[in-house]
Amino acid sequence: MDDILNGLSIILIFSGLIFFMGASVGLMRFPDFYTRMHAAGKGDTLSTILITAGMAAQVLSHFDLVNLFVAIKIIAIAVLIMLTSPTSTHLLMKAGYDDGIDPVTSSGKGGIIDLGGPFIKRIQSDDGESKVKKKSSSKKKSATRKNSV
Repeated sequence: MDDILNGLSIILIFSGLIFFMGASVGLMRFPDFYTRMHAAGKGDTLSTILITAGMAAQVLSHFDLVNLFVAIKIIAIAVLIMLTSPTSTHLLMKAGYDDGIDPVTSSGKGGIIDLGGPFIKRIQSDDGESKVKKKSSSKKKSATRKNSV
């Protein structure tokens, strides 16, 4: 049983290192902020989960109550990373979008296609161009609704 868990932990840790390598290559090779963040977010999350699962398997190769609790803590760390890493990647990409960072497209122009959404509304200007304006915060709207009632 020890040899099986040792082999499993070696495979998991080695595959996690390969995904880390892929994420670092993606950071160097991809053309813009958004694709680099995608490579970093996906590679970081998957590789960390694989490495921590390999460590938990290594700890469980010498099974007793203390090692079981250590393995549970390691898996809890993996679950925490699985929840927080995609969220932080998404928020960093949203901050880049809010700062006006344009992605590189195949046409070379850049820009994000506006698909609408709850936080963006279009305003038609006098010269016929549509402009994107962010909605005001919900606190201001709720205050104006109370005043109008």
